[in-house]
Amino acid sequence: MTLTSAHTSYAELNAVLERAGHQPRTSTPISDEQLVALQVRWTRALSARLDQAIEFAGSKPLIERVAEAWRQQGTDQVTLRGVLDEAESHCPALAAAVGTELRYLALAAGLVGLDDPTEDAIRVGRDYRDRIRSGAPLSPDTSSAAA
Repeated sequence: MTLTSAHTSYAELNAVLERAGHQPRTSTPISDEQLVALQVRWTRALSARLDQAIEFAGSKPLIERVAEAWRQQGTDQVTLRGVLDEAESHCPALAAAVGTELRYLALAAGLVGLDDPTEDAIRVGRDYRDRIRSGAPLSPDTSSAAA
């Protein structure tokens, strides 16, 4: 059996998502460990999609290709994204796992570099993800990261 963590199986996470897709989110109890494992699942899938976006960006700016990849991932895994969005604001255990996603986004879009402090990359990635979600302009201005 494939495990996503020491105690959470892939099949268990599939069952969580199946229940969440058929029941209101508030009636679907999900443990912190399951939420972190779901975030890891999301980030792994997103990472593969970001690699593809970077490789095939062509002349299109990375900031746009990466945003398209994130949006497509959200469309393809709408239940997973919904569960994570619902839990992010009230599950402190998700902070590190979400930080990884945000850092990947900022790095892939070219908004930060590998040498930038992790906290700055996460902050820039969060702002970028918020702009992706809202449809706001995806300006490559990173002057706020230096603040």
